Amino acid sequence: MTAVDPFVIQQAEIRASRLIGSHGFTRDDWDDLRQDLLLDYLERLPQFDRDRGDLRGFMFGVVRHRAAQLVNRQRRRVQSAPDGSTESGGSRHRLAVVNYDLRLDVEAALSRLPEHLRTIAQMLSERTPREVSRATGKSRSRVYQMIGEIRAAFVDAGVTPEVLRQSGGAW
Repeated sequence: MTAVDPFVIQQAEIRASRLIGSHGFTRDDWDDLRQDLLLDYLERLPQFDRDRGDLRGFMFGVVRHRAAQLVNRQRRRVQSAPDGSTESGGSRHRLAVVNYDLRLDVEAALSRLPEHLRTIAQMLSERTPREVSRATGKSRSRVYQMIGEIRAAFVDAGVTPEVLRQSGGAW
């Protein structure tokens, strides 16, 4: 594994800092934002083509693009949040940023699943195992085996039932 260029880390930190206080992000989100920006850059780095440009330009583009994606996702959350009322009387803004880090962990775990398990996981978010079995033509025992594989991937990513209980399950 190669070391990450300190300049890249600095740029991810600067971009994360710019998001704080705007678009519904708080100081508590800073580490997660920085990590998300760096992870996206590292995942896209193998696609870099020196013949098309320099590495810093590529890095700026990737970090800027991911930050824009995070802002758009945050806007959708705020728009889909209930009209500002929560159990504790908090604001719509605060409700929208609840469990941001957990959501990032879940998304990261899902993105690392093989395509066939990602498809099953998506189906399971909307259907029962029996319905997934019917829709895919796979036996229910095979669907449950895949559920076990998906759960193992989530545990490996640190998303466990205990973590979900502590978060209140608010996704």
